Amino acid sequence: MRRVQSHGPSRKALLGSPSPSSGLLRPFAVLTLNVVLFAAGLGLALAAENPALKLLGSVLITAGMLRLFMVGHDACHGSLFADRTLNSVIGRIAFLPSMTAFSLWDVGHNVAHHGFNNLKGRDQVWTPYSKEEFDHLPRQRQIMERIYRCGLGCGLYYFRELWWKKLYFATRKEIGSARLKYKLDSALVSVGAVAWTGSVVLVAVHTHQPFWLLALTAMVIPFALWNTIMGFVVFVQHTHPSIAWFQKRQEWQHARAYLTATATVRLPLGVDRLMHGIMEHNAHHLDPRISMFALRRAQRHVQERASVVSYRLGWRSYRDCVRRCKLYDYANHTWLNWRGEVTARTAPRGILPAG
Repeated sequence: MRRVQSHGPSRKALLGSPSPSSGLLRPFAVLTLNVVLFAAGLGLALAAENPALKLLGSVLITAGMLRLFMVGHDACHGSLFADRTLNSVIGRIAFLPSMTAFSLWDVGHNVAHHGFNNLKGRDQVWTPYSKEEFDHLPRQRQIMERIYRCGLGCGLYYFRELWWKKLYFATRKEIGSARLKYKLDSALVSVGAVAWTGSVVLVAVHTHQPFWLLALTAMVIPFALWNTIMGFVVFVQHTHPSIAWFQKRQEWQHARAYLTATATVRLPLGVDRLMHGIMEHNAHHLDPRISMFALRRAQRHVQERASVVSYRLGWRSYRDCVRRCKLYDYANHTWLNWRGEVTARTAPRGILPAG
């Protein structure tokens, strides 16, 4: 295939000098802090008598799951430690609370998403249908798509379309291959889930609390919140009225979508600062090997040299994004509503200078 020439600065020029190694102490300190956060939430959800304190425990468990997942995410990219084996071991441990199979995340996220973000047929995360495709879907699937993209369906999307189908005992039909390590990692996640459930059963028996209440606050609510947060995060990182999706690979290459089709999103109350840098998404897609400790500096460097999608998210901006980004016209690069009416034009032009 003919190589497509794209104009603009190189990845190296955009990122500046290489980031220093994170060493061992800092990653292990973050890992320990997040384990303590998760354990504290679990203890509160299981031991507290006050329902409000139990719900606070649910929130802390979710925060621990999310932050541990980000540690595993870095390890899976090989950016947490310099040692590959250490990344592999710690990554699998950190992924246990979120029930994420390490090798399946690797193939779905590192290979498919980072290798081909926003390229239809390769990237499998929040890929929009065209109007023609949507009209030919079975009625049930159309309903599900409307639910997913209503603004409140992110959790259901992540749980059903990503975690259940692609990140836990995924089939060859869903991910295109079947390897022993996928099954082993899924089995490891299952062992972790059984141990988690077992601890809830033991506490219920010894404290004479209703099992359903403990399971709800210590497992169901945190896992539901986790899916909602992840579904929301991956939606806003690559879906926006000014972000293009592509069907033609040459066009996608020319646009350098690894930068132009990603968004850095600032969340209300500075919540993004608690997520180990994962919202610094332009820099992360330029080089996934940049560790969480160096992403903010790398993002500032990128924004000084290139025009990127970076904005502060509020209720109005989120509602506007959800309203506009239902379907996509890949030929004309426009976002459409469910009726096929144009709601936004993306006009992909490659990397432009900052300012």
